[in-house]
Amino acid sequence: MLVTLSRPQARRLAVASQGFGQRPAKATVVRIAKLAARIHAFQIDSVNVLARAHYVPAFARLGPYPMQALDALAYSKRELFEYWGHAACLMPIALYPLVRYRMHSDETREYMRSTSGSYMAKVYAEVAERGPISAGELADPGKRSKGWWSWWGTGNGKASLEHLYDAGLVAIAGRRGFERLYDIAERVIPKSALDAPAPAREDAMKALICLAAKACGVGTLGDISSYFYTDAWHDRSPRVPRWERSTGPDGKRSKPIAKRLVSELVEEKRLLPARVDGWKEAAYLYPNAKVPKTIDARALVTPFDSLVWERRRIERLFGMKYSIELYTPASKRVYGYYVFPFLLGDTLVGRCDLKANRQRSVLMVQSAFLEPGQNARRVAPHLADELRLMQSWLELDRIEVAPRGGLAAPLRRSLTKSRTGGRLGST
Repeated sequence: MLVTLSRPQARRLAVASQGFGQRPAKATVVRIAKLAARIHAFQIDSVNVLARAHYVPAFARLGPYPMQALDALAYSKRELFEYWGHAACLMPIALYPLVRYRMHSDETREYMRSTSGSYMAKVYAEVAERGPISAGELADPGKRSKGWWSWWGTGNGKASLEHLYDAGLVAIAGRRGFERLYDIAERVIPKSALDAPAPAREDAMKALICLAAKACGVGTLGDISSYFYTDAWHDRSPRVPRWERSTGPDGKRSKPIAKRLVSELVEEKRLLPARVDGWKEAAYLYPNAKVPKTIDARALVTPFDSLVWERRRIERLFGMKYSIELYTPASKRVYGYYVFPFLLGDTLVGRCDLKANRQRSVLMVQSAFLEPGQNARRVAPHLADELRLMQSWLELDRIEVAPRGGLAAPLRRSLTKSRTGGRLGST
């Protein structure tokens, strides 16, 4: 059965499937855990312009919450764990068996028994004895080679720890600031997850694709296979750095199999074929997916939010051409350094370059742009309210709006009229 959706229906389904909608009166730990189980991953990134990336998606969907609640779920309650999902992510512990096929721990143990793996073996033994520890706390941290791409080597402590982490032999026990603390997996991952049977590789990949389809609502092959980068984890070896995770030990790229797996999932009726008006590619739908009639959503979406992971999908769904310009030279940036799309209802209606200046206790709106076809009088008051909410969550004293962008002036007027608290600054 082919399901046909209009583009507005696809948008509403996508936004709802990502957990946006009516916010609860209080964002409790239980609600955060339920959200994690719904979207499956909070991406972790080192950029700290506003707040660490993994904290923002829960705020966007649930409203203000104490950030330590997410830390507690991961590092105290052990209901979330750090591993490679879409990228480095916090994921529900229920997914641990599904990513075991990526770890190749047996090959790593064999490598450590070899002469070339002796340094890594010493690192592992030290973590077992002293963990949790940071890379800098190793007795022999080794020397980092010149250049990012040459850091892999038998004498580099950080690289060895990272491979042991990739292999599932060590895990992230916590963080000191943003610095990872490593410990052996048996002391971090709950025994129930460690002992759970690990599905065969293709079965695990199918399960991840189904979870991705459910989180996307509706998506193309690329959308649902890239959610967990399912095709990028075929072969691993201690001799193959993480950035070459789609190549095998022989240096050849692994043959993608997601297309075949999706076809099999359709045959098994675990996915439904779909067509979205205006989309050139075929789409897929999770069975029993329901399109809501309306969506009451309002959120500033971090560049690392799962709603906007796939840039081509954003353009297909919302008509927004979006890229993370923090990787773009300043002279070539169009919208700013750390730009948040603004979701209102089922549409991305604008974007803001945001920064938290903690020394001055200011939420800085360094630019504010309206999307084509949107009405500034409608958008600006909603954006002002969301910025006030974010200001409160980040415990900042005021908001400053720079004059850059067509939405900046209407936003400033709306903030001036706002009575929800805080003071409006000027630049």
